[in-house]
Amino acid sequence: MADNVHVEDVTKQLKEKFGKESPLTTTWGNLLEYLGMTLDYTINGKVKILMYEYIEKMLTELPSDMNRSTKSPEAAHPFITR
Repeated sequence: MADNVHVEDVTKQLKEKFGKESPLTTTWGNLLEYLGMTLDYTINGKVKILMYEYIEKMLTELPSDMNRSTKSPEAAHPFITR
């Protein structure tokens, strides 16, 4: 746990310098939530990145009429200039 002392020291310094403008938060543990991802550190030396909730939300919000095809994946409008 000696590494925690170093991490806590750096966190304290960051909070002292930037805490007023941007609130910093810290999280400890084997399961962390960050930017829609679950970071799973339960297996020593490995990390598993899960995004089940994000993917489920994305699938429910997608339009139901996606049964079309196209010759090219890009839209034509990026090539139209004034």
